[in-house]
Amino acid sequence: MWEPVGKPTFLDLPKGAHQESIAAWIEVRPTSPMDPVPDVSAQRFVDSIEASKFAMAKRAEEHAAARWLVEYLLLESGRNPKLFKIQRDDYRRPRLIGQNAPSMTITHSGGIAAVLLGPKDIDIGLDLEPLMPRPRNILCMMSSGKERAELESLYDEDEKNASSQTTDVWVAKEAIQKAAGLGMGLPPQSFEVYGRNVVNVGIDGVNNIFNLHCWKANLNGQLTSLAIAEKV
Repeated sequence: MWEPVGKPTFLDLPKGAHQESIAAWIEVRPTSPMDPVPDVSAQRFVDSIEASKFAMAKRAEEHAAARWLVEYLLLESGRNPKLFKIQRDDYRRPRLIGQNAPSMTITHSGGIAAVLLGPKDIDIGLDLEPLMPRPRNILCMMSSGKERAELESLYDEDEKNASSQTTDVWVAKEAIQKAAGLGMGLPPQSFEVYGRNVVNVGIDGVNNIFNLHCWKANLNGQLTSLAIAEKV
């Protein structure tokens, strides 16, 4: 039977994040490409059909760790996990279903999984990435216009700082993509986040407003960039 590899740690959320939000992270069990895929179907919030399709142990471990963390946070916030289930919407965004279900967002990267539960009926997104060198040629895949020009200029001045800020921008955009519920269906080049706490995003001709909270933390021995997006 699958068990988590370590203990969860609460995330200290940045000032300005919704007061009802609660978040935590947990280490994901390391795997190699040749490892057998573990059976994670016994976890409360794991869909057995979805789990049966995992081709890599890494994907199964990330999925199970995040779903285990959902149950943990429900208990820690005084809720009964038995009263909820996770359903994917038309864009495969996982949502908690149940009476007064909190909003939920899941992310995993750099050997950890993290989950945030927020107020019900609020679209939220959480993303994180460990800080590591990032080449400037990724800018064309994630930014455009003034934002890209500013980041390009940073690479000319200080490549290490530019790489760090590129990670921050990417994480912020991923958080907004999750809060919008569209994932990569919302192209990252179509909106700008650099230097902004409030972001306007046009989706199907409608202006959507997101509050953005960005910060850094040391997670699992890695300096990590994190962002929360809350749809207004």
